[in-house]
Amino acid sequence: MPGFIIHLAEASMIMNRIGKDLDSDWKQEFLFGNLLPDTRLGGDKAISHFWSAEGAENIARAPKLSLFLEKYGHRLNEPVILGYYAHLYLDERYVDEYWPKILTFEDAKGRPEPRKAFIHRVELKESGEFIPFEKFFSSEYYYGDYTRSNHWLVEKYHIEPLEYRFLENVNMDEVDASRLSRVLSELEYICQKGKPGDEKQMKVFNLEQLDAFVQYTAERFYQNVIQSSHIMKNIRSGID
Repeated sequence: MPGFIIHLAEASMIMNRIGKDLDSDWKQEFLFGNLLPDTRLGGDKAISHFWSAEGAENIARAPKLSLFLEKYGHRLNEPVILGYYAHLYLDERYVDEYWPKILTFEDAKGRPEPRKAFIHRVELKESGEFIPFEKFFSSEYYYGDYTRSNHWLVEKYHIEPLEYRFLENVNMDEVDASRLSRVLSELEYICQKGKPGDEKQMKVFNLEQLDAFVQYTAERFYQNVIQSSHIMKNIRSGID
């Protein structure tokens, strides 16, 4: 799934699309909402990310957005809930749309294979390179590219560490908002790490294509979710 910086880049794009006069409290709560799903780690991510029971053996599972909307759709006018949904929205498209464009998980015979236990290698479609599956999710390849892209994204989207404050009335069963402080501490470390040119060493992702995908997803979120009348009216009333 996308890391903190990619999610905050999407959030920045969405807020820029809404307009420049957003209330600072609204913006902070929207950003906090974008990070809330990652306050649960390990197996708990299945809960916080609204994964369905189907495909539990697969290497990647996309959020089932309908499950979130059934439970919290009536609260999308709240910036925290809207930010949470933006996180899931990006994750869903990342797994279902972006990954298939750039890579293929294959079994030992070179056939597409989504089940983690049977994956032998990963093909990078742009370069045609094959990476052993046991090396793919590592600092050398996949997760390393997140690190190598962070500085570029932080500079482009003016991402800064967020100051923790307790969120009242989150009222969600899937996360504990008090654990957000841990995520923010990690975010502060990430924002200070890296240097110009790191992105030139990326091995898995094409950074410009990744950036374009996030921009496209942010625009779809704005058009398909934000522009629904009751949400936009609530945001504007908060500005006025």
